[in-house]
Amino acid sequence: MTLRQRGYALRAGESLEDLDMGGGSVLSMRATAEHSNGLLTVIEGVVLNGGPPVHVHQSEDEVVVVLEGALTYRVGDEQGVRDAGDLLWFPRLVPHAVANLSGTPCRFLTIVTPAGIEDFFRAQRDYLASLTPGVPFDPA
Repeated sequence: MTLRQRGYALRAGESLEDLDMGGGSVLSMRATAEHSNGLLTVIEGVVLNGGPPVHVHQSEDEVVVVLEGALTYRVGDEQGVRDAGDLLWFPRLVPHAVANLSGTPCRFLTIVTPAGIEDFFRAQRDYLASLTPGVPFDPA
């Protein structure tokens, strides 16, 4: 019987998989497509600095809950800063972004439905790990 067939429980600090995104940022997979029958992805993240650029999800809705620290955000035309305990809702097809610009670590919980975005983060991690420091990036 697999985890998705029987359910599972994780303690604080446990994850199914940790993705080192470089620069001290880590994404801990708490639920994935494989373990949720494709329903949702849950990621607990720690980011030290920065974040993804403004982007649009074609098929996924996203919730971000700030657990510690602060996140600067943009959703549609709205922008601002959210602190520990605050929630951000990013519906599909709406441009959005988050970034830690505070200078101190930020911990957050992201829930994405349907599941599958973890594959994007795995590919991004692998790509970042493949870059050789000091060698210019050539997209060709």
